[in-house]
Amino acid sequence: MNKFSKPNIQLKRKADKYIGYFLFFLIVPLVRLLGILLKRNHQLNNPPKTILFIKLLGLGSLVISIPAIQEIRKKYPEAKLILLTDSNIRDGIAPFDLFDEFWPIKTSFIFITVIDSLRFIIKSWQIRKLWVVDLEVYSKLTTVYSLFTFAINRFGFLLSPVLFRKYLNTHNVLFNQSAFLGDNYLYMAEIITDGFIRLDSGKQNKRLHEYTKPFIALNNTCSELATVRKLPDGTFIFICEWIIQNTSYNIALLGSIVDRYSNNVLIDSNTILSVHKNRILNYAGSVIFEDYYNFLSEQCVCLITIDSGPLHIAKALGLPTLSIWGPTNPANYLKIQADEQIRHQYHYLKVQCSPCVHFHEKLPCGGNNFCMKNIEAEAIISKIETLLNHLKYDDSN
Repeated sequence: MNKFSKPNIQLKRKADKYIGYFLFFLIVPLVRLLGILLKRNHQLNNPPKTILFIKLLGLGSLVISIPAIQEIRKKYPEAKLILLTDSNIRDGIAPFDLFDEFWPIKTSFIFITVIDSLRFIIKSWQIRKLWVVDLEVYSKLTTVYSLFTFAINRFGFLLSPVLFRKYLNTHNVLFNQSAFLGDNYLYMAEIITDGFIRLDSGKQNKRLHEYTKPFIALNNTCSELATVRKLPDGTFIFICEWIIQNTSYNIALLGSIVDRYSNNVLIDSNTILSVHKNRILNYAGSVIFEDYYNFLSEQCVCLITIDSGPLHIAKALGLPTLSIWGPTNPANYLKIQADEQIRHQYHYLKVQCSPCVHFHEKLPCGGNNFCMKNIEAEAIISKIETLLNHLKYDDSN
């Protein structure tokens, strides 16, 4: 986790858009012609020896896809599962033991990204019975990359911003933008496995003595994918103050290595927090992912967070959560079972222009995220109290 860095997301999006469209118009006529001439068999009755998954951005969404990938593993237990991903996402997903091999790409600089991509494309040509699963929802370049592997079967999501994929993928999976993201991944898994889905309905093992764990984890950081998801510092500080003054819990501030400095500034700029600095742990970017996951699981009573990767990691670890939403809709990224409604709470104002992220290149508010600025700290605190009271009752029974 100490290697975690934030790339220039806007530059990446522009490169993906314009280079992707250029390559698309350049290669589609050739692809269509070769498809007619070669007449390759794209049926699913010949199992793959290797399945290459592509997910370059978004550790949180990759964690959401875990049940779908596990279903694919059940259907094809002999196949090697490889993940092509950013080096940092590789470190974050590795502890979940989903993949047999990683092909890490450094995405901080476009030139290095291109070199790494070409190296792995050439490597993919040496693999027989290869299938490729593109988990990126909106990327154009990953679709082109998938094509250049020449895999016999290539799966990807189809939706209006990337309709050209229907000419490049062998199997297109309709993406429902109003549905839970995990259900879209499961639908893709159903297509890949030709209808084979055996979800484990067993409940997650309950963590013992949750209420007595020493830390409440708090996260108000996210990648440059959508900084408008953040709470105003004043609201976040108010929540921290309440925890310090009204509970016996210590606070663990999460984030990546680039958030470590801003977390320290936040603590030092506030009188109450600076006085109680001994009860506040700046955990941003301080350890590797495996230790980070162990800390959340073993030392934290719950996580209070905006919509970002730590939310989905915490849920996967069985940690109770309170999530705060503004420009994204929790219905698209959060699925809570009926018997876990109290353990996983959320707060969402549902303003008229939400959700906007992933739907608009230029946000309707121009970046003035009133969907987060208008959230009252007292409303969050009320839900924290409800969650802690539930955990206290649950521990005593």
